Amino acid sequence: MSDTIAEPTEETAFLELHKKFIAANKPDPALLPVQEAALSRFETLGFPHSKHEMYTFVNTKNLAATPFAVSNPSSSIPEKIISDHTCSGSETSCMVFVNGVFSASLSSLKAIESSVKISTGIDNEDADRIIATLKNENDVFACLANAFCTEATVIEISDNTQVPVPVQVLFVSTGGTSAPSMHSPRLVWKVGELAEVKVIEKNVGAQAGYFNNSAQDWMIAEGAGVVLTQVQSDPFETWNFSKTRVNLKRNARFHSANSSTGSVLVRHHFEGRLEEEGAELILNGVSVLGGKEQVHNFVRIHHEAPQCASRQHFKNVINDEGRSSFDGTVIVNQGAQLTSSDQLINNLMLSNNGHADNKPNLMIFADDVKCTHGATIGQIDEEQMFYLQTRGLTKKAAKELLTKGFAESIIQTIQFPEVVAELNNTLLKKLETKNV
Repeated sequence: MSDTIAEPTEETAFLELHKKFIAANKPDPALLPVQEAALSRFETLGFPHSKHEMYTFVNTKNLAATPFAVSNPSSSIPEKIISDHTCSGSETSCMVFVNGVFSASLSSLKAIESSVKISTGIDNEDADRIIATLKNENDVFACLANAFCTEATVIEISDNTQVPVPVQVLFVSTGGTSAPSMHSPRLVWKVGELAEVKVIEKNVGAQAGYFNNSAQDWMIAEGAGVVLTQVQSDPFETWNFSKTRVNLKRNARFHSANSSTGSVLVRHHFEGRLEEEGAELILNGVSVLGGKEQVHNFVRIHHEAPQCASRQHFKNVINDEGRSSFDGTVIVNQGAQLTSSDQLINNLMLSNNGHADNKPNLMIFADDVKCTHGATIGQIDEEQMFYLQTRGLTKKAAKELLTKGFAESIIQTIQFPEVVAELNNTLLKKLETKNV
């Protein structure tokens, strides 16, 4: 018999970290079956190798090898962080999460008390549903998000309810003192029949040195409508992963726009299921990357019923050694006749050292559909540059105008003027600081 002891792996390091997490945080007992199912699935999957279908363009080696510390939900957050990142119009409808945990004391909810129910616990039905999805979960980081969540925050909008003001969800993260910290917000949204809600999500950091790994489920009932804008603006020395799962019933609508400033590694995973006739799903995204910033999008849209529509449009501006990728597949199942789907990815390269990978894909198993997809990678049009310079603009001003205009077309689809104004002063500002 060999006395050789197996070398520790990245998986065993996270399993050991989970033991410390349970001891330190004592999560909601109702979540224990969910965490056990997630941890079991994590052990089955293991960390993805370089040829893994979901991580073809994303190198997670350094992330997987990083020794993380258990996050501290009670970390002190300066009030200025909250006020600086609360959007105009959401001052009394802002949910604040600190290191993945909902903070009632820092949140201000007066404007939505009568229309939105917020609870920090899940019932058996929710737990069983999450466990059922985890059995088929193929994203290892989504498994970790469920395994390391301290609590699950459930947000409910009742039937026929029109939420009067935008709901802001502010995720504030702090870094660890001895090692980077990892925390996992876990949200479940239940939008009742014919209900309407608009949501602004924002990720910010009080300091660098953390891994924010979130998971959200959106269950949108018949005739309901959701408008969601997600803003990623973490410091550079951070990781930010998210899994957003959307289930749409008959005539339900989900319109989403995502903006990313990038960091060491940012990855958005969207999974949409149009389950009943007449459902509509729109995903737009924009990123402006410089230095060594990275943003990666992985999208799977399942058309499971007839007469549904999905639209995707993503744009990336890449400078220096920035890196982006888009891996998106639309699956039209048998019986999903009269499906309409469009998918377009545009990349503007400002540097010879930048990198953009694109993998749009269609899988169609119905014969009466209208589906398109495409991707472009290019540099600034020299004829447009010449035209603007003949009208008196300097080369620098002409280039700024064209690059801003490229990204602005997505930003202008955002339905919150205050977010548009902020992105004009932050995301687009990055295009002014380059030596062009």
